[in-house]
Amino acid sequence: MKTIKPWDIYKYVSVGELHFIPLKEAFLFVRKDIDKKRNRYRSNIWIQGLNGRNLRQLTYGNNDFSPVISPDGERLFFLSRREKSGGTFLYSLPFDGGEAEKMQEFFEPLSNLRWAGKDKISFVSYTGCTQKKVKEDDEKKVYEIESIPFLSNGKGFTEGKKRKAFVFDTKRRRVTQLAEEASADVVDVMFSPDGTSYVTIVKDNPEVDPVMSTLYHVSEGKRTRLSPEGISIAAARWKNNSELFVIAIEAARAFSNNPFIALATLDGQFIPLTKDYDIPIFNALNSDVRGVGGRQFKVVKDSFYFLVTERFKVLLKKIDSAGHITDVLDIQGSIDTFDISEKEDLIFTASSPSKPLEIYKNSNGKARKLTSFNRWINGYIVSYPEMFRVTASDGKEIDAWILKPPDFRADKKYPAILEIHGGPKTAYGNAYLHEFQMLAADGFAVIYCNPRGSHGYSSEFADIRGHYGERDFMDIMEVVEYAVNEFPFIDSENLGVTGGSYGGFMTNWIVGHTDIFKAAITQRSISNFVSFYGTTDIGYFFAEDQIGLSKPFWEDLEAYIRQSPLTYVSNVETPLLLIHSLEDYRCWVPEAMQFFTALRRLGKTTKMMLFPRENHELSRSGSPVHREKRLKAILSWFREYLKRGENE
Repeated sequence: MKTIKPWDIYKYVSVGELHFIPLKEAFLFVRKDIDKKRNRYRSNIWIQGLNGRNLRQLTYGNNDFSPVISPDGERLFFLSRREKSGGTFLYSLPFDGGEAEKMQEFFEPLSNLRWAGKDKISFVSYTGCTQKKVKEDDEKKVYEIESIPFLSNGKGFTEGKKRKAFVFDTKRRRVTQLAEEASADVVDVMFSPDGTSYVTIVKDNPEVDPVMSTLYHVSEGKRTRLSPEGISIAAARWKNNSELFVIAIEAARAFSNNPFIALATLDGQFIPLTKDYDIPIFNALNSDVRGVGGRQFKVVKDSFYFLVTERFKVLLKKIDSAGHITDVLDIQGSIDTFDISEKEDLIFTASSPSKPLEIYKNSNGKARKLTSFNRWINGYIVSYPEMFRVTASDGKEIDAWILKPPDFRADKKYPAILEIHGGPKTAYGNAYLHEFQMLAADGFAVIYCNPRGSHGYSSEFADIRGHYGERDFMDIMEVVEYAVNEFPFIDSENLGVTGGSYGGFMTNWIVGHTDIFKAAITQRSISNFVSFYGTTDIGYFFAEDQIGLSKPFWEDLEAYIRQSPLTYVSNVETPLLLIHSLEDYRCWVPEAMQFFTALRRLGKTTKMMLFPRENHELSRSGSPVHREKRLKAILSWFREYLKRGENE
């Protein structure tokens, strides 16, 4: 049988954005795949019966997404970029047959489309979103910047634009901008079930307080604040016309604390429901073949359903307004998105370490598969990881895994590669990773773990603020030490290390503090927290929180320098490949350039690969050919330095 190769990245199909159709035993979803010949992605909307039958494609624009169903279940509204004009169109399509009809063209990105009353759809976009822009030649373009943030990963220079809330009247075909302060950046807008009022989640001043998002209620032109001072709102959903379930977080430790669920009422009450439970809400498991997002929480019959990352798996829970929590579904894998009907039928997308995403139905607590878009993988030998736990030197338990080659032999030695996740507040676990399967198929053992800083555990476990490269580094190295001693098939003389984003920071840190690795690849990394602070879309608030403990670098330069891998670059002996995207504004390319330049000046073995027109999401949603080239480069570097004896 076949094993996973870099070019198999073109075969994966991703599914998401699940929506039950009212009054029908059927649901919609977005299906996304890759057109290898044209080097682009295709996304279309499909329909399927809840019984698993009558699967068919509804739209054929190849760039269709964000489906919204009318409350009567008669019409589908969706966004599409199928036209050559460059704009995004809102289309309407009747379920009983007929052609998709253009409703409105937009020239700015749209998000968070929802039904808003009888004939209206609410959404978030930018002022002038329906006005066609005259594109200025790059040779003449000048960016005039007067505020921060001025960059956005995936969007480029934002020139101070702020998001606003809008409503589109589907009968009159008219777009109306809802009133908001000029300086405010609207994150979300949601109309009440009866359509008479709405709430917004707003960053009131993203320049001064970028972490704080406030919940407001607007009725008859009057705006009332619903969230308390010091509490930032990540999401909200109406329970009824006078109460909302909200996901909130303490703004002072927003990047480390787990969120909590609260009940907000229009008469001014804000009642925390899960604050004492320290629940790691949201799916934070890493996967490189998702492609389509979707719902992670929903209100059904007065209960709030939400996804939770528990160590290495993602399960579905629900809570009522009294704070009673119930486990709804645990498949020991990664539930990515879901929908629940008024009859409480449950559909969801899920993956496991050996199976990519498919759509499933909950059948008496068990997962019944409804789609088989990735059945091609049944013809491949894939590896399943072995989990182990390491007691760290301070007594904490660290979850870790080793993925063996699919043709593993106990009497053979295998070079091993340590993979480090980004975030740092994300996690590894029971989700599918093409890169890991590719490395294992090429004869490498793959080691990975969830060190301090990871999601899926307590807020205390995730809190490494001001101590990057300390306890997190120790956890990782103690996992490697345990693995080398526990698994005799690991060739301890041929170890590699790689990671992206925070994982890239840690790769840079590791090669500056130990020489046990014979090859390293740092991706979309951070090398200098001083430069990171002012050159990225999140730097000025992320670095203040995580590195400076609420202080900018000019108030505590020592902390920024101490936690920057560039400080230790002269210690590097490990051959290092730096992979970076030229339009990565989350961790900008100077982070790689500085490290590379210093290594070359020091006469070290290093190479830098830069990907044009790519951003921080290269490994997950970059152009297909670039994703393949990245994977081939990873294999080539590790083969060269970890398999030299095999190549001679």
